[in-house]
Amino acid sequence: MNEIWIERPRVVVDLGHDRIEFAWRVEPQTQLYQRTTFFLRVPSPSSPVTFPDRLLWLVALLCLHPQWTLLRPCRIHLPVRLGVGEAEFWLRLLDATVVTLEAHRGGNDVGRTIEIVEDGPALVEVTPLPEKGLTAAAFSGGKDSLLQAGLLTELLSNVLLVNTCSPMWPLHDHVSERRRYVLREIAARRPAMTLVEVNSDLRSSWRNDFPPVVGYQVSVNELTDTFLYLSAMIVAGWARGATHLFLASEAEVQESIDVEGNIVQHPHAMYSVVTQSAVSALLSRLGMSHSSLLSPLRSQQIQQLLWQRYPDLSDLQYSCWRVAPDEATCSCCSQCLRIAFAALSIGQWPGRMGIDLVKLMHALHGWEARRLTGPSLLPGDRVAADLHAQTVRTIAMTPVLRFAKALGKRRYTPRGLLAIDRFRRLRRRLLWQPAAAAPGYRPAYLAYVDPLVREPVAAIYAAAFSPEDATQQEAMKQRGERLIRRITEPLSASSIDKGAA
Repeated sequence: MNEIWIERPRVVVDLGHDRIEFAWRVEPQTQLYQRTTFFLRVPSPSSPVTFPDRLLWLVALLCLHPQWTLLRPCRIHLPVRLGVGEAEFWLRLLDATVVTLEAHRGGNDVGRTIEIVEDGPALVEVTPLPEKGLTAAAFSGGKDSLLQAGLLTELLSNVLLVNTCSPMWPLHDHVSERRRYVLREIAARRPAMTLVEVNSDLRSSWRNDFPPVVGYQVSVNELTDTFLYLSAMIVAGWARGATHLFLASEAEVQESIDVEGNIVQHPHAMYSVVTQSAVSALLSRLGMSHSSLLSPLRSQQIQQLLWQRYPDLSDLQYSCWRVAPDEATCSCCSQCLRIAFAALSIGQWPGRMGIDLVKLMHALHGWEARRLTGPSLLPGDRVAADLHAQTVRTIAMTPVLRFAKALGKRRYTPRGLLAIDRFRRLRRRLLWQPAAAAPGYRPAYLAYVDPLVREPVAAIYAAAFSPEDATQQEAMKQRGERLIRRITEPLSASSIDKGAA
C-alpha cells in the first residue's frame, strides 16, 4: 500500500506574480516521481487577490489525482476535511479512469483500491464569483484552442486566454521559438483578448514513461496535462472574475462503450465532456463552469472551420509536440501528415503553419493507414482507425498538381521532384484502400456547450457541416450521461456509502 500525504498549498507573492506551491510525499518511495513538489506562477492583476483554501485544494486534487491510478493500491492523507460528498466524488472520478485504463490494456483490475483519509479542519465555504459573463479559454496554439479563440472573440467581449508553460524534458513544445511567436501574434491579432501565461514545473516532476512500466500504454502527461491547464484557468479566472471556462474537447474523445455495466471511455477521457461536466459540478461551488465549444466537431472539421472561418489565425496553428527548438513543426510524424493534408484537401497551404512538405513526404511516403483487423471495439482503437481513415480521405482529395504547387519553387529541385513522385505513389496506393465516407458533426453534443454561446455556435456548425446519424449520437450521449450522474451523485447526497463501487 502506497501512503501519500498531501501538504497544505501555500501562496507566495513573487515579483508581480502569485506563486502557488504544492508538496506531497509518498511512502514507500516510488519511481513515478523525480520530485514531489510543483508550483503555479500566475501574473497578479492590478488589485490584490485572495485565493481561498477551497480553491487551492481543488487545484491540488485536480493536478495530483490522475497519478494515484498509477500508484494503486494507495491511501491519500489530507490535512483537511473536504465538503459533503467531495471525497467520494474524487473516488468515483478515479473509478472511471481506472475502468478505461484497464480496458485498454486488456486487464480487469477495476476494484477500488484508492482511499482518501480526511483529518483536520473542514474547508470553509466561499462566496461564489458574481456572474458577469466573463470567459477564460485555455490556449496552446493548437487548432482546437485557435478555433475556440476565434469563436469566442467573434461572439463575446472580454475574453481571457490562458496559456500554460510547463516544460517537460526531452520535449521542446512548451519552449520553442515558434510557441513564443504564436503567443505574440495571437495577442496582436486579437487585441480585445487578454493573454495570461501561467508557469508551472508540474510536468517535470514525474517520470513520463512510468505508465508503460506498469502496463498502461499512455504517458503520465496524457493523464494529467488537461487538469493542469484547467487549474491554470481556474486560478487566472478567479483572479480576474471569469466564471465560464473553456477547454477543447473533440468529438473523437467522446467515444465510449459499455462493458458488463462499466463505461469504457477513450484513453484521453480526462478532457471528455463526461469529465468536464463532472468537474463543472464541483466548480459550481466557486461560481464557475467548465465546458468545451468543440465537442460536436471532429478533428478534421475543427481544422476545416478554423482555416475557412478564421484565415487570419490559421497560420498560427501549432500542433506538433515533437517540434525541435528551432522548428515550427517536425514535419516527419503522423500528426504532421494528418494536419498537412487536412489543410491541403481544402485548398490551403500547410507551409503557412510551418510544415515542410518535402521533408514530410520523404519521411512518410511509406505510411500505412491503421485499420481495425480484429473484433476490438475499444474507443482508443476505433478513434485511431477513424483518424487514419481521415488522413486517407484527405490525401485522396488532394490532387498531385495541388501538392506540387504547394512546394513552390522547390518543386523544380531534385528533392522536390522526388517528393512529388513519392506523393503520387502514396496516393495511388491509398486509393486502392478507400476509406469510409466522411462522418458528420454531432448536434447532440451541443447540449454540453455553455448556454452563454450555445445558440450562435449551433448556427455556425449547422451552416458548415452535415449532421451525423442521430441514433449513434444519442446512444453514446446516454452512456456519458449515466457516467456523469454516477460521478456527481455524491455532491448532492446527504449520506454516502463510501464503500460503493
